[in-house]
Amino acid sequence: MRRRSRLAEALFRAALFVLPFAIAFVYVVTLLAVLTVDEWRIVFGGMATYLVAPVGTEVVIPAVFIALLAVHAAWPVFVIAATSVVLVDVLTALFFLWNWDLIERVPRVGRILRRVEDKCRQVIEKRRWGGGATLMALALYVALPFQMTGGLFGSVLGRVMGLNKIKVFLAVTAGSIAGAVPLGIVAYLVGPPVLAALESPSAQTFGLAAGILITVAFVGAVVLLYRRGRRNAD
Repeated sequence: MRRRSRLAEALFRAALFVLPFAIAFVYVVTLLAVLTVDEWRIVFGGMATYLVAPVGTEVVIPAVFIALLAVHAAWPVFVIAATSVVLVDVLTALFFLWNWDLIERVPRVGRILRRVEDKCRQVIEKRRWGGGATLMALALYVALPFQMTGGLFGSVLGRVMGLNKIKVFLAVTAGSIAGAVPLGIVAYLVGPPVLAALESPSAQTFGLAAGILITVAFVGAVVLLYRRGRRNAD
């Protein structure tokens, strides 16, 4: 019985680890059935860039939309493109939320994370507005079109701040949609001037600086909540 339970647990853990990648693979392959080869390359390239490159939606979405305009893509393709970028945030959030307990098992690091989560959760739960305000702040953080404000950092910060998995997932999803849609509309209507402006060195520097400052502010909020939690416990 113990062997079966351990095997079942191992298979379950493996499924949670692999499933986000499997969903992404199936989605990307499915796109081949509804997009032309050129459109698929553009959309997939945007997803890959957003996942691995140090750029945010403020560059990826306009770049993808302008490339699609160049190949005369129909308007539904632009909807698919925006959805694909949002899906990167969603699947990233799922991966981290489903496997967060693995991070908490890391020696020393896991103990610190659990302690911070508990203290932050205690402070937030003591205020009626605490949970809602934290959830809205996290969604706004993910929605902002700056570097370091996507689903990856949003998921980590949400968990560290004591929010449960479902709330973090909803905040990341809502924030990603809220950030992608306006950028997509502007890029579709205005086109190349938007990308040229956003790719300028000054805009990139501003975006990076803003992303760092906003992330630091969130980390500061976590530290403040943790200290208040310790003070209340004492």
